[in-house]
Amino acid sequence: MTDAARTTDAADPGRGFPEGLARTLRHELGDFLQKVYASVAILQARLPAEMTVEREVLTRLKAGAEGCKRLVDAVQDFLSPVTLSTETVDLAEVARNLTAVARGRHPKLEIVAEADGPASAPADLRRAAQVGEALLANACEAADKRVTFRIRRTPAGVEWAVTDDGPGVAAESAGRLFTPFSSTKAGHVGLGLSLVQKFTALHGGHAQAGNLPGGGFRATVIFPANPPKRAVF
Repeated sequence: MTDAARTTDAADPGRGFPEGLARTLRHELGDFLQKVYASVAILQARLPAEMTVEREVLTRLKAGAEGCKRLVDAVQDFLSPVTLSTETVDLAEVARNLTAVARGRHPKLEIVAEADGPASAPADLRRAAQVGEALLANACEAADKRVTFRIRRTPAGVEWAVTDDGPGVAAESAGRLFTPFSSTKAGHVGLGLSLVQKFTALHGGHAQAGNLPGGGFRATVIFPANPPKRAVF
């Protein structure tokens, strides 16, 4: 491990309230979700195999609980200070692994990772993976047939560019892509790209996204070769 970068709230003492609220919600909902997981597991083990409708209900219940947990985790990550534990990471390998997982979740899409070779940079592996997951999730939900995760080294560091062949975003939404709690998708809280921006900025990089001239949408992030020792977001 190398130097750690930490957010600070010294300039914003009022931020302590939403952080505390996020922690409380995570704790209380976490306890409830654990009970849901345990109940589903017990019922699935006891239900006869022929009770397919009941099993499908339990599967949907578990998926809903997992979605709730991801939401609570995202809210806490957005509102709370984050410490980065950086090390040299092959971001091409990370991208390939994330793409393989996405292919399993979206079997109807062609999801490919393109890299010329290893692409290492100082990064927090966990947070970098969250960035890639969010970019792929957005792209796969919007794509018609294909998603491309392109990894390349640049003079500035390592660039991740995730492109989909979907319809893109409406002109009136283009300026709010990184605005927290702003989403054009029903059932989405709108924190995916906000967290991408936060985690990328903590690495000393930047993120951008928008429609492509020929159709489709692309989100790009840069992990710099020489990130700051201390980042503030």
